[in-house]
Amino acid sequence: MTDPVHAVIFDMDGVVVESESHWKIFERDFLPSLLPSWSQADQRNILGLGLDDLYTLLSSEYRLQQSRDQFVRWYHERAKEIYGQRVSLTEGFSDLLSLLNQHRILVGLASSSPRNWIDLVLHRFDLQDCFQVVVSADEVEGKGKPEPAIYLLTAQRLGVPAARCIAVEDSKNGLLSAKQAGMFCIGLRNGLNEEQDLSQADLIVHRFAELDWQTFQRFLENSS
Repeated sequence: MTDPVHAVIFDMDGVVVESESHWKIFERDFLPSLLPSWSQADQRNILGLGLDDLYTLLSSEYRLQQSRDQFVRWYHERAKEIYGQRVSLTEGFSDLLSLLNQHRILVGLASSSPRNWIDLVLHRFDLQDCFQVVVSADEVEGKGKPEPAIYLLTAQRLGVPAARCIAVEDSKNGLLSAKQAGMFCIGLRNGLNEEQDLSQADLIVHRFAELDWQTFQRFLENSS
């Protein structure tokens, strides 16, 4: 049996849970109401950004007038509904998690979402004990993706070198974060992110069922 010196680290939104469609519905009307020039191209560029980074971007480059507190409050209110009632686990995620546990591969969660949003998902789907480490942007002073800090901290807390970690991401910003941390990256096409540039991924899959044990073994052997 494989010694537990490798790890798989998952992003949350669009990877563990199917949440992107719900955020798109909200932001489709909400962001143009604040920024009349907001376009679909702008929307594509913010996928994977944390809440603090999103506000910083909108206020600095788009001249958003609302205060940070007000902006964050709007998102927190919507997050309670999205994560508490609407999202579902991504098809095949539970089976993949069982496969990794069976082979004693450490599992982490690295998300740009605030910790209280992550906790809503963990409690709703009873995942509290499924991840050995959970890291949010809150724990890296807001240095969310595409900065590598979230992934580096997750690997450190898992006790696994970054080069022995596999990151699973669905956005350009997420992939850049993991690649800058020095990790092997799997890009997940989830049916809602076709416009995302996943060219930085080492492997692209369209469903978790494509990730069998032989796929992971090939990486494990190359990184040992």
